Amino acid sequence: MFDSIGMVDEAYKDGSGSEHGIYQAYKLALYLYALQATGTYYYGEEQNLFRSQGPDGGFHAGYDQTGTYAGSQENAETTSIAMIAISGLSTTSPFVFSFFSIPPWIIYLYTGLAAIAIATVVTVLVLERGSGKPSCD
Repeated sequence: MFDSIGMVDEAYKDGSGSEHGIYQAYKLALYLYALQATGTYYYGEEQNLFRSQGPDGGFHAGYDQTGTYAGSQENAETTSIAMIAISGLSTTSPFVFSFFSIPPWIIYLYTGLAAIAIATVVTVLVLERGSGKPSCD
């Protein structure tokens, strides 16, 4: 349902006059939070959520395709859900791709391959030493 701007749900497609064509910021915040929890979040997806933040820090309930507030008001519920989602973000990384945005299975795979390679080298060295062959010295 995410179209790179917001969540396209029934309220967005067929809602009343005040909901039709308006993305709900709290749904985007929940989506970003779920992506973080499942390890599938990549940096940059939060920009639309930040655009719905008002100058005093609160988050507007809705926004349109251009990222404007769309006449919606700030509210405590949307702001609190947005803050929960944002609290998991790290904007201090100087790198484009953060280490923590790598899916965990890739880290486990390469760690396992490195362990197998080290074990293979150690095994070959032990067998070479135990075979009684003269060394190249």
